[in-house]
Parts: sequence; C-alpha cells; structure tokens
Amino acid sequence: MQTEMDRVDRIIYNDEYRRLMETVRNKETDRIFCRHGLEHCLDVARIAYIMNIEQGYAIDREIIYAAALLHDVGRADSEDTGRKHHELSVEYAGRILEQCGFSTQENAQICDAIGSHNTDGAEREGLAYVLYKADKLSRNCFDCEASDQCYWLESARNTGIKY
Repeated sequence: MQTEMDRVDRIIYNDEYRRLMETVRNKETDRIFCRHGLEHCLDVARIAYIMNIEQGYAIDREIIYAAALLHDVGRADSEDTGRKHHELSVEYAGRILEQCGFSTQENAQICDAIGSHNTDGAEREGLAYVLYKADKLSRNCFDCEASDQCYWLESARNTGIKY
C-alpha cells in the first residue's frame, strides 16, 4: 500500500541516507551547539510546511519533507573534504532522491533549495525560501545552554517561538 509520504519514507530507510545521518550524529556527539540530526530535519520540515501553507506557495508536502531531511547530510563529510556542507548535501541528495522515486524536475527543485539553504535562500521564493527560513527558525536560541559561546549574532537569534 502506497502512502502520500511513501517517497519520504524511502528516504529515511535509504542505506546511504542512514549512513550519512549516523555519521553526522557520531560527529556531533560532543557538540554543544545545535545538532543536525533527524529531530532537527523534522523540525525544519514541519516549520517549512506551515510557512508553505501560510504564504500560499502550494509546494507539495513530500517535496518539503525531502528537502528538509536531506539539507544537512553533507555535514557527514564536509570536515573531511574541506567542502561546504550544503554543496555536499546537494550531491548526496541528488542520488538519494533518484533512488527514492523523485522525478528529475523534483530532484532539481529540491537540490536547488538545499544548495541555497545557508547562502541566498532569504532572497529567494518558494521552496528555497521556506527551507532557508525554517532552518533558522528551528533553533531554540532562547533555551540554549551554549548561547554565550554561539557564533550567531545576537540580532539573528530566536528569542521566542514563532512556529
């Protein structure tokens, strides 16, 4: 039986995705700042989906969840390769999306958003914008034990709950 989130479920059970996320989890075990595991990815997905509805973008839920689940997978190898995590995430995402049944057009849309989720996403619209913004809004700066050591500008920190 196929569900409306079948391809998203394929992502979370994909061998490469699971390996990458396990690597991220292991690398961040002692990290005092925000982590980039499945919980973060699902927070991003849910916030992005709410924003999508509120702003009337009409982006398919599966597309939003796929982008959110895959946006940080490049963190698994970014330190080892010296490349930026969003660039590596695009490469990994492209392969995983193809394996999980996303079309070439969907793959391009998702990878475009992932590629700008920590660069120019604020100036974009649609998926790129909601992924960028949800990634930032997912951080509970107001309750962070490491806030005095955080590199985020005070003006950029979340001081309350928006979503």
